[in-house]
Amino acid sequence: MLLNVYEAKAKQGQKINFNLSFDLNQSILDGRECQFLSPVKVEGSFLYQNEKLFLDCFVTVKLLCKCDNCGDEFEKVLHFPINEVFVENYNSHSCEDYIINQASIILDEPLKDNLLFNLSTRILCKQDCKGLCPICGKNKNYSSCNCEQMAEEIEREENSINNLKNIGDK
Repeated sequence: MLLNVYEAKAKQGQKINFNLSFDLNQSILDGRECQFLSPVKVEGSFLYQNEKLFLDCFVTVKLLCKCDNCGDEFEKVLHFPINEVFVENYNSHSCEDYIINQASIILDEPLKDNLLFNLSTRILCKQDCKGLCPICGKNKNYSSCNCEQMAEEIEREENSINNLKNIGDK
């Protein structure tokens, strides 16, 4: 997505407000178990000063995600700010700055960087997701099982038998 900076250059030092809505390619999520359910909405302002463009905006997007613990699908709305610097002169920028492409800036890269930063590495349907039982596979958010308790009892019995064998071997 391109954002025209002609007006910002003409009005150097003045904030220019903008409001955009656009679709993003699914690949921007880098293989995460999510998909876009809505266009990305970007509202904010930018200001051009001393060969730099300062972008301050707020992003809203709705995603359909798959929980990393239990596998359930759920909707997640992300709201996050983007505060980035774009530079005119390629030689004077740091690796953290983005480049002004002639008279425009490309929002895709800073949007992707900030989206992935705000989308946690472990995507959970809820903060206290209990996940799946490793033995029977039941979703522990909806029902409980006795598998872990039974596994503990079996382990205690096996330990008792092993202790008796060790005593008998002495």
